Amino acid sequence: MYHTQAQSARAYPHLVIIHGIQNYRDTLAMIFRHVKVHLRGTVTGCCIFLFHLSPFSTAFAQKDYAGQIAKLFSLDSLTIVITDSGLGGLSVCAELEAYLGSLKSISHVRLVFVNALPDAASPYNAMADKARQLRVFDDALTGMKRWYHPDVILIACNTLSALYPETSASSKEDIPVVSIIDVGSKMIADRAKKSESSLFLILGTPTTITSGIYVKQLAALGVPQDRIVSQSCRLLETEIQADPTSDVVSSLVEMYVDEAMEKIDTKRVGKISVGLCCSHYGYSADAFSQALKQKVGDRFELLNPNKAMVALFTVAGRVRPDKPTKTSVEVVSMVPFTEQEIQSIAGTLNKTSRKTANALRRYQRKEDLFPFKK
Repeated sequence: MYHTQAQSARAYPHLVIIHGIQNYRDTLAMIFRHVKVHLRGTVTGCCIFLFHLSPFSTAFAQKDYAGQIAKLFSLDSLTIVITDSGLGGLSVCAELEAYLGSLKSISHVRLVFVNALPDAASPYNAMADKARQLRVFDDALTGMKRWYHPDVILIACNTLSALYPETSASSKEDIPVVSIIDVGSKMIADRAKKSESSLFLILGTPTTITSGIYVKQLAALGVPQDRIVSQSCRLLETEIQADPTSDVVSSLVEMYVDEAMEKIDTKRVGKISVGLCCSHYGYSADAFSQALKQKVGDRFELLNPNKAMVALFTVAGRVRPDKPTKTSVEVVSMVPFTEQEIQSIAGTLNKTSRKTANALRRYQRKEDLFPFKK
């Protein structure tokens, strides 16, 4: 989930007014060096869950995503749409391009990243109610199918994945639609069975957490609900999209980790597994590692659901290793990206997939992607 820079500025009015400047990020960076700031305003941010492990059943009621993806490898040409309400899901696109491009499987894989944000002033978390959120995302999904005719849609956004089960599109699926919350929950539960962690710390957006979907799915896997603690991390994904390595991002991460740790007894817990359940957070993994190390030393590990989504294809990719695979990448958005966002995220993606980084640099602005009324 993503807020624009202008909305971020409105979320910190006391900072802008006090200093009388427009560059609020510099103001934030300076203040965060000296004091913990408690943010107020419209919520976008992140939440943290803590899970105490106990023996549980492995049964989990979710779609057979692995089976659905495996069937796609019988096609000669494959179109994959990856969607997010910001640029976090592009990391999924980049890793898929790098992996699928290394195979000798499908003749051609077309990767289309679609930004489902309808308007720079209308992020999903700022919409009037859930009904409007659902209508907009339904229209976005219809647009994706209309323009790109995908063989599969990957919802690489926890906020949109939380909304998806209540959309009209979910009741009439004609192609596989993969939710990052589903694969993320399963990844966390699978890790719980194998790791020595005594707690699981999961970060996610307020919309995701308010839906209660992670709690429900993890409970279905046997994770006790009374061991879940939430922590909102407002605007973090916005700042990550602007610059994953900024002082503001580091300070926000440190602040929210501090608040989360106040709710648990860090001296008594063992190893903590931290789920980065917002697709943006992987870009700033170093900031999370540094903040956690200050609190619990080396007693933690990071888990990224983005990688679990990509892993569905790494298993299926072994199905038909007899043809060289060519890949292409497109990035499409109704709203413009800032030059700072493009350069910052493209620079990060370039380490994994140059094609994806270059696709972002030359992204297509498509204002008729789907209908939207302000």
